[in-house]
Amino acid sequence: MHEYSLMESIIQSILERLAKEGRERSVSEVVLKIGVLDVHSEAAARQAFQVLTQGTPLERARLDLVVLPAILECLSCGHSEPFLVDHHHSHDPLPVAECPRCRELARLSGGHGVEAIDLVLADHDVA
Repeated sequence: MHEYSLMESIIQSILERLAKEGRERSVSEVVLKIGVLDVHSEAAARQAFQVLTQGTPLERARLDLVVLPAILECLSCGHSEPFLVDHHHSHDPLPVAECPRCRELARLSGGHGVEAIDLVLADHDVA
């Protein structure tokens, strides 16, 4: 399951950060901004977060998952629009898709990776 391993990595990173900063308090909220092409299922990502945070300072944290869109940009006809992920195969290694207007190959920009992880502690924010 892709979301499980992705969340495992993110949670490990957060826990390492908390330990490094000497934070003993629990986190009330995790704001995660991530590209749509890396989240195949929001429900699976949320479930993985809930399972993987058990017994950690993140156990009671609410996950605010912000999924960032990808943009389709056609160099042939100039067409640009938010990309519908339903039309993309998650294992496709190339960041291209067919332009809905001219049917040429168009590039996809954005929509990949973790853009930000913000933590809200019990008393105040940590950026």
